[in-house]
Amino acid sequence: MKVLLLSGGRSAEHDVSLISAAYVGKVLAAAGHTVTDLLLDRGGTWSSTGGSPVTIDTATFPWTLVCGKDVVDFDVVFPALHGPWGEDGTVQGLCALAGWPCAGAGVMTSALAMNKAAARTLVQASGIPVLPWLSFTQERPPSAEEVSGLGYPIFVKPARMGSSVGISRVEEPSGLAEALEEAFSYDSIVVMEKGLLHPGEIEVSLLGESAGVSSSMPGEVVPGLDWYSYRAKYDCASSRLLIPAPIPQELSRRIRDYAESSFRAMYGRGFARADFLLDRETGNVFFNEINTIPGFTAISMFAKLWEADGVPPDILLRRILDDALKRTTSREKVMD
Repeated sequence: MKVLLLSGGRSAEHDVSLISAAYVGKVLAAAGHTVTDLLLDRGGTWSSTGGSPVTIDTATFPWTLVCGKDVVDFDVVFPALHGPWGEDGTVQGLCALAGWPCAGAGVMTSALAMNKAAARTLVQASGIPVLPWLSFTQERPPSAEEVSGLGYPIFVKPARMGSSVGISRVEEPSGLAEALEEAFSYDSIVVMEKGLLHPGEIEVSLLGESAGVSSSMPGEVVPGLDWYSYRAKYDCASSRLLIPAPIPQELSRRIRDYAESSFRAMYGRGFARADFLLDRETGNVFFNEINTIPGFTAISMFAKLWEADGVPPDILLRRILDDALKRTTSREKVMD
């Protein structure tokens, strides 16, 4: 299969995207696929790995991708992009307009999952537990009563960024202003959520195929810092992944049910990782978020969970690519 692999992007997760793409490309090439790398730089321009600019010719349909004087030949697009302008439905919409099969979630699922406020609203309406939360803009902030009603600690998050970018844990009211300034520097919509004191961070990998949504065994993230911040995720050697998560079987099944149900509620196709918070004192589990383009490296939870369930990375990628092609050839809408 000829795969166009997109990496980089304009988001704060540009460098992480490059790491994911390098691993995906290596696995695909080893499995016999032809991989063409396309870099989206921080300024928004597209180029080949050799630095040649890439343009789109819209004179015919499907649209044609051109590098220099050469037409880029590919069967399917794999966007190894994290965060805004890649994971949020924008690239998926471009592929839909261009008539290019695109691996992973479609426009609507990507946009819903990326927006923490929209995702919580939808998941909560589906009966899946969510911690008390608020969403608001800088022009219409919540009242002091609404904030105090959440109780401290509070997590303050940009609504439409990656799972760790721009997030602050606030222990008392004096730290709220700085956390809000940080979150608003990334997004015009912010989410506040009640924090658990010592939560378990449980993650489940998902595949959405024509046969339906399937889930992996849950894994647990043990952060090397106080919570699973961006630094704990990418720059802390003492952070650990426990596979499978050391939780009772009944709880494992319930979390998998929540993961599959939350992805179905977003009409999920392609692949994703669902994250949950476990209150160790009560045993209650709460939805945190869904990432429709999770980190995809040799040490990422998404691939490691599927591998522990007997699906190695090359087979996993093949299933993802096959699903993207099937959605197109079966005349399902490309944006689904």
